[in-house]
Amino acid sequence: MLIAGGAFADRQFRLFFTGVFFAVQAIWIQRVTLSWLAWERTGSAGVVGIVAGLSLLPTILFGPLFGVMADRIDIRRGALVTNLSMALTLAIMAFVARDVGAFGLGVAAAVIGLISAAHHPLRMSLGPRLVDKEMVQHVISATALNFNIARLVAPVFAGWIIATAGGSTALWIAALCYLPMLAVLPALRPRNLPPRDAAPFWRDLVQGFAHAAATPLIRRALLITLIFATSTRGALEVLPVLADGGFGRGAAGLGFLTAAAGAGALVSAVLKAAGVGAVGARIPLAVWAAALAGQGAVIAMGAAPTWPLALAATALAGLTSTWCGVSLQAAIQTDLPDELRGRVMSLWIMVGFGTVAIGAFGLGLVADITGIGPALIGAGCAGALAIVSVAIGVQRAENRPM
Repeated sequence: MLIAGGAFADRQFRLFFTGVFFAVQAIWIQRVTLSWLAWERTGSAGVVGIVAGLSLLPTILFGPLFGVMADRIDIRRGALVTNLSMALTLAIMAFVARDVGAFGLGVAAAVIGLISAAHHPLRMSLGPRLVDKEMVQHVISATALNFNIARLVAPVFAGWIIATAGGSTALWIAALCYLPMLAVLPALRPRNLPPRDAAPFWRDLVQGFAHAAATPLIRRALLITLIFATSTRGALEVLPVLADGGFGRGAAGLGFLTAAAGAGALVSAVLKAAGVGAVGARIPLAVWAAALAGQGAVIAMGAAPTWPLALAATALAGLTSTWCGVSLQAAIQTDLPDELRGRVMSLWIMVGFGTVAIGAFGLGLVADITGIGPALIGAGCAGALAIVSVAIGVQRAENRPM
């Protein structure tokens, strides 16, 4: 079992995991809080989608640039800077949350998104460099489990805090959750990168794109990620609209709906952490099936006539999203050289996180016109068609005579 040994046998990884445990609580608390504040202040699904999109858009615009930096700088110091910057940003937001409007929430989301775009390549490179290379898949599974435990617990906690003490208090708690990570980072000693000749920034950037383009596994993983991130994960970013606009459940309902997604994701993460569906450097049939099932979950979210069915559909969306995300990340990272890890994974982050902005933005705008139900049904149908089309294309390519 991963929990009893594996990567946890390494003291450095245990320290890293402890810090990350609290940091990911902060991620989910601030995401739920900003989304709810956008809905509370405006009552507009479009604004909720824009705020969610602005928090993710910088990953599309700047993710690969930060990926190059992750392969060039002292990764531990970089992580210190990004974690401290996030804590300070949330503290400032906590000061002004009572008076901020839609514009201010958009600015805050964009700043958080920019810091996150810099932080994600560092985080995804740091963990694997703390352990032996054969433990990389264990690291990915363990951090995914941690992320999804937070996804289950933190939204309910955030919804309760918002309902009882307000958004400012929730943001203060999120800021404080970064302190343990700041405390453990100085004790970490990540594996050094192999020496290499100095190269211009642009050449390193091109090298990351070239490696991804030349590797069929990475190309396919990125394409699948693009589809399910835009539709399935995009749908999970507009849950305030479904919770209150669709079912009138308020902030507490948002917490439960987000936690339902977290519960499904947690089941998936536990299975992965236990070694179920280990992928290696390949994309198995189970990933294709999960990607397609995720689109069905989005359709069910939009068509659900009752609150329990909406919760169940959201849980399925969370389960399939995590199964695909962990499997595809593991497939890419398994044989990835350390010196390319930041650049290539920044592309995965750009696709996996950044295109969520496109999905959330589009769903929010369409929901203002048609309602949240039809918008989700349309997104799920489009995503299912895209997954089937890509699967057919891959099958034809593999059967093509050399």
